[in-house]
Amino acid sequence: MYAITGATGNTGRVIAEKLLAQGQKVRVIGRDAGRLGPLVQKGAEAFVVDVADAASLTKALIGAKAVYAMIPPNNAASDMRAYQERVSDSLVAATKNAGVEYAVTLSSIGADKPDKTGPVVGLHNLEQKLNGIASLKVLHLRAGYFMENLLPQVGVIQNSGMVGGPLRSDLSVAMIATRDIGAVAAEALSKLNFTGKQARELQGQRSLTYQEVASVIGKAIDLLSGPGGLAS
Repeated sequence: MYAITGATGNTGRVIAEKLLAQGQKVRVIGRDAGRLGPLVQKGAEAFVVDVADAASLTKALIGAKAVYAMIPPNNAASDMRAYQERVSDSLVAATKNAGVEYAVTLSSIGADKPDKTGPVVGLHNLEQKLNGIASLKVLHLRAGYFMENLLPQVGVIQNSGMVGGPLRSDLSVAMIATRDIGAVAAEALSKLNFTGKQARELQGQRSLTYQEVASVIGKAIDLLSGPGGLAS
């Protein structure tokens, strides 16, 4: 049986759906029973759990051979780094106490660095904590920048023709769509052919600059809103 944390998120949902389509037994873990409903309708077992609660999460992982482990986003957290540490401690304790054999984690490019990477430090620490479980076989997926994170820029591009952000417009950035991350994670979980403690970087077809991003999204906006477009 597979346990998927963050099962209603962009990557977790893809993983759950792909494993269910293979006829696998899947336990989906999330904070909202309503959002888990569509996966339950497809055959999943739902556990409504706060992933920062190690005791409850342990119960959700009991019986699972493999877990997809991630730190769900929490924009309401007053201290993001403290939140990350609470969740990673809970994930590690639950994985160990439930006797899970395999884990695939959602990490990030830069998680090999112990500091000076902002919130990615929390993913570095998650990797190190899981690596400390001697019996656990773990694959850390170090993904590039999520393309979906660019969606809030649509309004900025539409109104001003530019992308707002802290990076130079000509700096190439490794990006990847979350559905592709989910597909890789689902395949790894399905095969369970990794051993020891491994890390794998995930990037899209090529890196993109913000100039290119603005151009691509701008053309898509024109296509959707122009005469005969989907939004017309």
